[in-house]
Amino acid sequence: MIILSLIIVLLTSIITYIGVKYMIPFAIRINFVDNPNKRKVHKKPLPMLAGAVFTVITIVGILLLSWLDYVSMGMSMAFIMAVVMLSSIGLIDDYYKTKSKEFSPFPRLLVQIISAFLVVQFGDYVTQLDLPLFGNIELSPVLGKLFTMVWIIFIINIINFMDGLDGLAGGMAGIFSLTFLITSILMNQPVSALLSALMLGVSIGYLPHNFFPAKIIMGDTGSTLFGFMIGAISVIGAMKTITVITINIPLLILAIPIFDTLFVFLKRIKQGRSIFHADKLHLHHRLLSYGLSQVQVVMLIYFLCISTSATAIFILLAIHF
Repeated sequence: MIILSLIIVLLTSIITYIGVKYMIPFAIRINFVDNPNKRKVHKKPLPMLAGAVFTVITIVGILLLSWLDYVSMGMSMAFIMAVVMLSSIGLIDDYYKTKSKEFSPFPRLLVQIISAFLVVQFGDYVTQLDLPLFGNIELSPVLGKLFTMVWIIFIINIINFMDGLDGLAGGMAGIFSLTFLITSILMNQPVSALLSALMLGVSIGYLPHNFFPAKIIMGDTGSTLFGFMIGAISVIGAMKTITVITINIPLLILAIPIFDTLFVFLKRIKQGRSIFHADKLHLHHRLLSYGLSQVQVVMLIYFLCISTSATAIFILLAIHF
């Protein structure tokens, strides 16, 4: 499993790097670019079709893992259908951005609900919670699927919300994918390990083109794909059989974007605005307002994510070894 994971990371990173490299001039040629506005940090139009490359590579990767009998046919088809739907609605959202328009969040939310449903229906879902203060809580199939769907939808959106600076969301996705790869190997979860390796390779291949100053961005097509895959991986891996130990693993790994998103949601509700209202309340915006450069902000958030991820791994090692 370890050798195959390393092979997947290497091949995927190379293919992603090449694919994104050739996507840059194509996106510019067809004018598929993200135009700057008062809320965005970049000052010039940026091509944003990297997410389309991610989609193709992810689908091919899932098909190969299914062909190798690592992923069941039902789960692979559910993942592929979800990826296609999320990427399609993300591409529509990105197209609106090329026209300097805002796409309604509700079609996106509907597609996210359907995608999360596919995972719990044909993949896996949480069946019990073992919490420190409440003990073991058995979840009925309906509650288990509902809990899992909410989790996946939440992770999709927190990754999307963090895609605000060059290299930020892509680097965070790489950190989370690497951490889930390690925890999945430690917990002997081959499916989540190999899917984590796939997303880690995508992140590694993308970052050279996206780190400051970015030559291309992934748009909603890419950020929702990363969010969906990370959310689903946590369900079929670290959260597959949730206990007092393992429930802390995905929560610790994703702590920074989770708490940032909850803070922004509460702030917007307090101000009487929609939780989907775009603003500059996110952590990276606030750090910029304190005078830090883009690179400094991104590296600081990387450090925080690495710290929480390392804590999760150390807890897992301490308990099991």
